Amino acid sequence: MKKKLWPPVMLLAMRITGFLMLVCLVELHATGYSQEVKLTLKLNGVRLDKLFDIIQQNSDYKFLYNDDDIRDSLVSVDVKKATVPEILALCLKGRQLRYNIVDKTIIIAHNNSLPARLTTPPPLTVTGTVTDAKGAPLPGVSIVVKGQQTGAVSDGAGHYRINVPDNAALVFSFVGYISQELAVNGRATLNVQLQEDLTKLGEVVVTALGIQKEARQLGYAATTVKGADVAVNRTPNIGNSLQGKVAGLNVSSVNTGAGGSSKIRIRGASSFKGNNSPLIILNGVPMNNNSYGARKNDAEGNTSRAESYTDGGDGLLSINPDDIESINILKGATAAALYGFRAKDGAIVITTRSGKRNQGIGVEVNSNFVVDRAIDQTDFQYEYGQGEQGLRPQNIADAGNTGTWSFGEKIDGKPTIQFDGQVKPYSAVKNRINKFYRTGYTWSNTVSFSGGNDKGSFNLSMSDMNNESIMPNSGYRRQAVNLGLNYAVTSKLQVNVFANYSHEKSQNPPNVFVQQYNANTTVYSLANTMDLTDLKEHRRDENGNERNISRFTPRTNPYWIAYERFENIVRDRLMGNISLRYDLLPWLYIQGRAGQDYFTRSQDYNVPTGTRFLGPVTTGFNGQYYQEVVKFRERNYDFLIGANRKFGNIDIDLTLGGNQMVQINENNNVVVNNFFIRDLYTVQNGQIKDPQYLYSEKRVNSLYGAAELSWKNYLFLNLTARNDWFSTLNPNSNNYLYPSISTSFVFTDAFKLPSWFNFGKFRIAYAQVGGDTDPYQNNLYYVLNPNPHLGLALGGISGTLSPNPDLRPLKVKEFETGMEGRLFDDRIGFDVAWYRKNTIDEILSVQISGATGYAATLVNVGRLRNQGIEWLLTGVPVNTSAFRWEVNINGAHNTSKVLELAAGQPSIIVGTGEYTGRLAHEVGKPMASLQGTAYLRAPDGQIIFKNGRPANADAVKTFGSAIPTWTGGVINTFTIKGVRVSVLVDGKFGNKLISNTNFNLWRHGLHKATLEGREQGFVVGKGVMEDPNAPGKYIPNNVPVPVQTYYESVRSNNNIAEEFVYDASFIKLRQITIGYDLAKLLGSRSPFKGLAVSLVANNVAVLSKHTPNIDPEMVTAASDNLQGLESGGLPMTRSMGINVHVKF
Repeated sequence: MKKKLWPPVMLLAMRITGFLMLVCLVELHATGYSQEVKLTLKLNGVRLDKLFDIIQQNSDYKFLYNDDDIRDSLVSVDVKKATVPEILALCLKGRQLRYNIVDKTIIIAHNNSLPARLTTPPPLTVTGTVTDAKGAPLPGVSIVVKGQQTGAVSDGAGHYRINVPDNAALVFSFVGYISQELAVNGRATLNVQLQEDLTKLGEVVVTALGIQKEARQLGYAATTVKGADVAVNRTPNIGNSLQGKVAGLNVSSVNTGAGGSSKIRIRGASSFKGNNSPLIILNGVPMNNNSYGARKNDAEGNTSRAESYTDGGDGLLSINPDDIESINILKGATAAALYGFRAKDGAIVITTRSGKRNQGIGVEVNSNFVVDRAIDQTDFQYEYGQGEQGLRPQNIADAGNTGTWSFGEKIDGKPTIQFDGQVKPYSAVKNRINKFYRTGYTWSNTVSFSGGNDKGSFNLSMSDMNNESIMPNSGYRRQAVNLGLNYAVTSKLQVNVFANYSHEKSQNPPNVFVQQYNANTTVYSLANTMDLTDLKEHRRDENGNERNISRFTPRTNPYWIAYERFENIVRDRLMGNISLRYDLLPWLYIQGRAGQDYFTRSQDYNVPTGTRFLGPVTTGFNGQYYQEVVKFRERNYDFLIGANRKFGNIDIDLTLGGNQMVQINENNNVVVNNFFIRDLYTVQNGQIKDPQYLYSEKRVNSLYGAAELSWKNYLFLNLTARNDWFSTLNPNSNNYLYPSISTSFVFTDAFKLPSWFNFGKFRIAYAQVGGDTDPYQNNLYYVLNPNPHLGLALGGISGTLSPNPDLRPLKVKEFETGMEGRLFDDRIGFDVAWYRKNTIDEILSVQISGATGYAATLVNVGRLRNQGIEWLLTGVPVNTSAFRWEVNINGAHNTSKVLELAAGQPSIIVGTGEYTGRLAHEVGKPMASLQGTAYLRAPDGQIIFKNGRPANADAVKTFGSAIPTWTGGVINTFTIKGVRVSVLVDGKFGNKLISNTNFNLWRHGLHKATLEGREQGFVVGKGVMEDPNAPGKYIPNNVPVPVQTYYESVRSNNNIAEEFVYDASFIKLRQITIGYDLAKLLGSRSPFKGLAVSLVANNVAVLSKHTPNIDPEMVTAASDNLQGLESGGLPMTRSMGINVHVKF
């Protein structure tokens, strides 16, 4: 039987896409711009400038008018297939306004003004280029001589030519931009840069279900990030490009290289589970953003049953930044309420490019090249070298056993035996970070084709991103094709198609967090006189096995890991959707949409034969090989019925819809141990094979509706409700309702306020949303043992959790209120929000009697709370024709509190550090308590010593929370004669971390604090000891302890964590971008519509921190259950390079 490669819906989408692209291209070639465009419009109570904007977007006309002439003018229009002159005649009837069309420019003038006409061309010819604030050319800008009607319009490249008197002044006007007046003063060339006028264009926000709304209508907080803001100064994972740019958005880059995950949290964590990521929506349809690899979600260890602790990346890696039109962050429960059970953490709505109408055919090429260098933040001691107990290595065995200890003799340059038998000077080897980690690079290239006429538009792009990691022999590559297309088949039928295919390969991603098989851990603990070149060249012994460098066998030679180990992760992914919208009546439409996210992910890796931590085998060769294929498919089918009617001053907008989600996961893997033939890593060559197959499926059916009522376009009331039916829950109680209500009041439109108060809005909202549950938690299931007994199959109960038939999804109830405004002609803007969200029915594990055959069961009892404030301040301190300074300040303060845990437990442990520390949730305290062993202290707070060594307290101590309470960023943008300079500084404050790296540096003698006592050969700890003559009383400690024994006490005394708890607050110079459009210098005959060149830098500098030897932002897992437990990640990298964007 022949296997179907594509589901029917995708075949249909591909066929329709091909047909529509052909039709669109034929019409573009045949007709070009439509001079007699006919429009169908239904608008109620909109401003005239908004009407002009709509006409401009759907035709080749441009408008020129005086703001005072149309101020406060509202119109309503309901026409079908009307020409632009017909629409204008209808809308201007009865008003003291008239229009005149001059060469595609429509001039709106008051009846008392002089008629619009063209004057005789004066003697001086002026040419130039008009651009926006970012240097992109602006076509269609109207240029007129002040006091006359002599006019011109900029072309597609922003160029213009006009004849004027030499003493004239030119006025540059464009809808949505602030008009600018410049005196000619005899100059033949005038280049102009226009700034956006936010009062003229209502900002459009893509909300839940892909519905577009004006920002004034929203009763909740939402922030829009433009595609250019993540494409020019980019990161391989677009999630990391949002760092510091959005209030309330906490973004952390997982330190695993270009193919790593991005950890994103909105308004804190809404559950005790490890995954609290927002829902990602791509072009209206949810996409899988799970982080694949070790220590994901709630997992403590590796999730692939073998020796790999790598980060396999998340779903956002599949998206090319050049394809993004906009990113909308829906922060609260109300914003995402229509997503019901998936909305507990908010949503990020990504819209990709689909071209623009009436633009003709265009080609764009974007190339971005950056160089990556590891940032060395170490500050080790280089006075005493390799060895133990004050002695340098005396023989090869000593050298091989002490390669990760720096408790030797004072460094003196004398000849000393090495681990490979060589004799070399006993000298300090500095700069280990940049000696081991190479200079990496990332090169991204995108070619896109776009076009549009009066019926539709499209954008087709092909991209390639190639990364060479700073980790030797490691890298990541993504190749992608993206298509966006919209087309009006008829005046009533609209088709939209989006598709994204990506082929991604991650080569040898680094192991992180653990000590075993982790090159980072070894590099950071190597003795300070070890030569890294010898480690690389002599990593193998005479038998081809790993040469000994440490008596700790898990401390693998980092070059053995880099060059003997392999790991390959390949993902092929197809995401897309097709929607059909039909206008039944001018005020009523119906829409259907089918979308799919499908990928296959293959992974294989080895543990090489001869690796020292592997045990010997009786026959054959030791080693391990793992192979896995994951298949994921999610289909979403939805429909919408929408209606909009106006009754006097009341506007009613109703939406009714439904969705079916089907999600299927398959995992087929096998691990083999020991081999018959050396260095042949295949399943067939394995001596012991352990195969496994996993399958899960779930469905959720949903119905939802939304109603919006508005009064005079300044008072809005929004109501939504969604009901979900779950296949994963008891059929008798498997449906839940998620309602929301919000209101928005634009008080500047309702009341007459001072002219400097341009815009003001109050908003308030409340919603209930949910959290999903995994399949197969409410019934009993069985599993077969892979190995039979006496020829008979053995079965057993699957898992250790007792099924709970009454399990239900958690709920999040959130209230928020806020205010936003713009003042002094938009020179000052603000947006402030306060919220409180309570999580109830959290699903937690409760221990039960072992007599049941289970260890625990899941129940709905957990409760927690997050509350906080967010703010955004914008300003334009300086705005002249030659210089503009814009500033954007965003910040957020969030506090959390654990209100209840299962069965009255005071705390639950959710994660542990590799050496020391753990993460817990404690009732009455903020989430994510960092706990660990503390020093035993006397009543006056001094450390108590026993036998000269610091004693540890019996009770575990809480040191603080791993979650920052304050986050924020400041963006300063300077535009100087067309040169645009942007600087981003961001920071996080109020959280702690436990550094396992510093724990290692301390006990291995690299930490500078371990210099104390070296000269004498012993340490007398500062503190007290119990008086032997007066039990219960304390005297100063006076017992000397050998240096190495003293500093290793942190490990031997129950892994003391207190010494390595640090304030994780930081301030960073995150980004610098310097750009200029060279097309301005090439003249009007140049083939380039744009030639923007930008110098970019990322992770430029750490301005403030409190963590020695490591970066305070070190994150080695996407899971919330391991936050604050730093250990063994790649060092932070600084990236510097260039971005070139060419438009033809």
